[in-house]
Amino acid sequence: MPLPPQHGVKGVYYGGKWLDLEDCYGTFTGVEEECSGCASKSKSSCPRSRSANSPATWDGPKPKDSPKDDDSYHYDVCIVGAGCIGAAIARELSRYQLRVLWLEAADDVSQGATKGNSGIVHAGYDDTPGTNRAKYCWKGNQMFPQLDRELRFGYQTNGSLVLATKEEDRKELQELYERGQKNGVERLELLNQEQVRSMEPYVNKNVIAALYSPDAGNVIPYVSSAYAMQDAKGQNQAWKRPYSMTHSTQLYSTQRIHTTAGIYHCTG
Repeated sequence: MPLPPQHGVKGVYYGGKWLDLEDCYGTFTGVEEECSGCASKSKSSCPRSRSANSPATWDGPKPKDSPKDDDSYHYDVCIVGAGCIGAAIARELSRYQLRVLWLEAADDVSQGATKGNSGIVHAGYDDTPGTNRAKYCWKGNQMFPQLDRELRFGYQTNGSLVLATKEEDRKELQELYERGQKNGVERLELLNQEQVRSMEPYVNKNVIAALYSPDAGNVIPYVSSAYAMQDAKGQNQAWKRPYSMTHSTQLYSTQRIHTTAGIYHCTG
């Protein structure tokens, strides 16, 4: 059985699918002139251009306790942490006319929980119905292919199998299948032994059935977070590292963000 393709070797994973090297032309060319997936041809009207995202201004005096090396001490939004969640939030906020302060205690993006993540993009069949995880997992899964087309971090839709090796395991597979149906997960299949072995010849020899989700995928969490950060950075966003947030206090309508470097003021 041939080995699966490796991202960056004679091709790439793009939007969840494999793209041979010779087919990359036209997809990975001209990116300097036009953002991937963006219909706008003009930089002046691009939703992510610096000219389109004019920052909010602050006319008041600079607080004495603000960081001495930073004149941009007043922001609309403060993001704490540069992991996968912080990077995604920062990228989304770059669409708007906001001044964004981004604090990270480490010296680089994705140095906390994100770095230790397995990288599996779950389909959502194992989440308890009614929870936020169940509500958003499938929706988030379906967003990854387009996100990869825009950022190009090598998302692979390889699918997942939950194996049953004993007769009593079939009940668990059925429960997961029904849970997936309640959560809105599409294209789930219950496979018999022959179907599983045909799909994965080197699977556990004791397998008798499996739950298959073709939409499950995987990603390198550091790379996806770093690419999101690079896309957001410079769009009126200040990335401060290694700055740790210690606490926040309220001053009228302003949040005072206390960090190891000083105090920032945030109106959001």
